[in-house]
Amino acid sequence: MAEKKTEEEVKIDTNKQEKLKEKVESQNKDDEVKEMNPEQLRKQLSNKNSDYIYRLQKELETQGKMSAEDADKRVDDLLADLVVAQRHGQPASTFYGMAPKLKAADMLKPKKKTAADIPFWQYAVDSALLYIALFVGIFGVIALFTPNSKNNSQMGILSLVLVGGVMGVFMTKYNEWVLPSAGKNRKIPWSKLIWGFILMLVILFACFWVLAIPALRIINPVLSGVANIIIAAAAYGIRWVFRRHFQIIGSVFNPATTNK
Repeated sequence: MAEKKTEEEVKIDTNKQEKLKEKVESQNKDDEVKEMNPEQLRKQLSNKNSDYIYRLQKELETQGKMSAEDADKRVDDLLADLVVAQRHGQPASTFYGMAPKLKAADMLKPKKKTAADIPFWQYAVDSALLYIALFVGIFGVIALFTPNSKNNSQMGILSLVLVGGVMGVFMTKYNEWVLPSAGKNRKIPWSKLIWGFILMLVILFACFWVLAIPALRIINPVLSGVANIIIAAAAYGIRWVFRRHFQIIGSVFNPATTNK
């Protein structure tokens, strides 16, 4: 009985090894396909898939008003994945789930930008400009109704810009740490938050200490309320241009969900 059981186990192990070997061989063939050039890939297409690709190219030329050469290049980018799908029994219509006409329309449709496409530095600059506009604007309004605020050296324009900028960068990083990606739960990294907050305070105190040096007060003047409001408006205007140029979605107060 024990001997029979051992033989069965050996048979099972052999089957597993054969399946694993087949899987590896299949993966190797898929990798070989991805290394082929477009001309080689086109020769691998079945008659059905060749017809699909032909009609897709014609739709790209018609809908996209592009030359045959440009349409050919757009289709070349699809060939490797299509041939791999074909090897696994999926024709183009099933693989893409749509007719050539709809596939062409989908390819020509501008890709919607997501939060995951936007690098950290762009969000950080956007947030810094927003906080600078808020801080300088608020203190500008306060200065309009509180003339004695000019006696407070820590309300100099450079101090306000530093506070706003550092806060903007920190809050951007805070959102990155705390907010979960789409469909995922994320454990709040309290140690990072605490150390990040401490680092922010250290940077601010160091900057204030340096700016408090009498010789440097000339670069940190306390401006009038009107001047502060003008600078705040300029910062917000620069942010508006920056966001349009880089097509930034979401903000530090309304973060866009990332999909990573």
